[in-house]
Amino acid sequence: MSERELTGGVVIRQAAPDDIPAIDALDRYSASPLRNIHQDLQKYFGSLDPSMHELNLIFLAEVAGAAVGKAELVVAPPTLSTQIGYIKRVIVHPDYRGQGIALQLMKALIAFSREQSISFLDLHVFESNLSAIRLYESLGFQAEHREIYYRLKLKGEQ
Repeated sequence: MSERELTGGVVIRQAAPDDIPAIDALDRYSASPLRNIHQDLQKYFGSLDPSMHELNLIFLAEVAGAAVGKAELVVAPPTLSTQIGYIKRVIVHPDYRGQGIALQLMKALIAFSREQSISFLDLHVFESNLSAIRLYESLGFQAEHREIYYRLKLKGEQ
């Protein structure tokens, strides 16, 4: 995906290894209770065989050259008839929220997915994240089912 300048001077582009510090900084603004799960950002820029492994892509939204938002797209290896993408970690810096940056990121991911002949895009959202739910539904995403998330604490405070 090439860089695209969108309305309001926002550029959406695919991240590169040099962007890891900006990606880490944006991840700190996530409200997700799972935000502290370790992720090795180097794997996003590795040389895994996409016929056997998922493809992990990060897209950045930039304003005046500064990363102000990001979204991740995980593409599963293709099966015989379908290829599925999974969108995760859509994050916008608090100073830029409410300005349509998440919408622009999502539209860029959808356009990229269409270009790659991906059949479906999936995502999860916490039911308390009403602004994200409104965004996803405005783009045509439909709720498929609800999940209950369980956790077993094995060490530390009870």
